[in-house]
Amino acid sequence: MSLHNHESPTAYKRVFDRLAIYVLAVFLSPVLFGACLALYSMAMVDDSWGFGPTVFVTALYSLPFFALGAFPVSLYIDSSVRTKQSPRWIKSLLYTGAGSIAGLLSAVQFGDMFSIPVMALYGAVGALVHFGVVELVKRLFR
Repeated sequence: MSLHNHESPTAYKRVFDRLAIYVLAVFLSPVLFGACLALYSMAMVDDSWGFGPTVFVTALYSLPFFALGAFPVSLYIDSSVRTKQSPRWIKSLLYTGAGSIAGLLSAVQFGDMFSIPVMALYGAVGALVHFGVVELVKRLFR
């Protein structure tokens, strides 16, 4: 009986720690994605917006996509029996594919501002940013 009581909090703690890592990554990824998009906007487009407002608006609009799209996908990719032991390059391809699909879905919302291929590219870049943030947070907190 004491063995069961000893294992149960450890299992709950391990699940909670894993969930906390992904939730932290969901909140960090939009900010980093916004920073990447702001740097691109400043370098390639003569934009009247500054760095801070571009990061804020991008993070604000992309947070639902990271929370509702990237969060379950990253949990599935890292917890599934089929993909848990896969190398990082395969996981990055899975993240990129899922991000492209999310970008295609976001083209419905932002279709009048951006074209469909551009939104798919933004989704792929956002997914790679999220993958990098998840890997970095895992290395920092494990």
